[in-house]
Amino acid sequence: MMVFVVRRVTHACAVVLTATTLGFAVLRLAPGDGVNSETSLVGRSADARARVRTARGLDQSVLVQYSRFLGNAARGDLGRSQSDGQLVTAALSNALRNSFVLSGCGLLAAVTLGLCVGVAQGWRPEWRTARVIGTGLTALYAMPEFVLAIVVIGVLAYAAPIFPIGGIADPIVRLTGSSIDQVFDTLHHLVLPVLTLALGWGAAVARQERIALQDISREEFLRTARAKGVRPRTLLLRHAMRPSLPAVATIFGMMLPSLVGGAVVVEVVFAWPGMGTLLLHAVAQRDAPVVAGAIIVIATMVSASSLTLEFLLRVIDPRLRDAT
Repeated sequence: MMVFVVRRVTHACAVVLTATTLGFAVLRLAPGDGVNSETSLVGRSADARARVRTARGLDQSVLVQYSRFLGNAARGDLGRSQSDGQLVTAALSNALRNSFVLSGCGLLAAVTLGLCVGVAQGWRPEWRTARVIGTGLTALYAMPEFVLAIVVIGVLAYAAPIFPIGGIADPIVRLTGSSIDQVFDTLHHLVLPVLTLALGWGAAVARQERIALQDISREEFLRTARAKGVRPRTLLLRHAMRPSLPAVATIFGMMLPSLVGGAVVVEVVFAWPGMGTLLLHAVAQRDAPVVAGAIIVIATMVSASSLTLEFLLRVIDPRLRDAT
């Protein structure tokens, strides 16, 4: 186990360093340096722009800029945004919190929906309702996220104006409402983006759970349990569910980057201020400190989440405990 831990931690550190290096290098080596796009420098002279570049160290080599950035990042200093002057750590913390709320709720809803449909399809393949629901989920999974988001908005925010179209909160409620009102207002704004994520991701979870249960249902130990007269519900919950969970956990691990990096398409369509939206705007504005800081945070948390998932898989599936 110690060898496994050391190997995985080393691999995670290498992933973080590689992602940070590539992200920093691509942005720095691209044409321009982001100074010309700053609104505060519009109309300023070439000398003024040159002084700004010198003050930010943009006139030095990429290696010097990169070494200085790594040294500052090791101390927790990610610098300030070139677009608005805000501390990068503050911008990232706000965006990360919003992405956790959205993607976390979406993942929870997707796993719940997918497990229910997948278990119904895999354990009772003759149930026509489950097959119809599974086919519908698969069709939604094949649909691009932005199309699915527009359909959800058209049905539940336009045709039947039940939920708000986008945003994280109502400005009036945010200013005048009580704490309870603000919580319920945020939950109200969460429904449509979470539903979009759940419908898209739930199909993948349902498919994996259905295939896993169908394979397990043919195992010898289940046939023996049936022959002994074990009730179907007990057979499912105590004997079949646990061996099928590693397949679902693998799909869940593939969705973890969305939990940290944000569901970019959904965040943009629903105007949700998360990591995906922040990173997209930073790339468009050539805001190098925000882009580099976001890459570090996303790579670190995805690597940590993947490492945690591997430990959980070893707990769930005894066959992996002796793997090297």
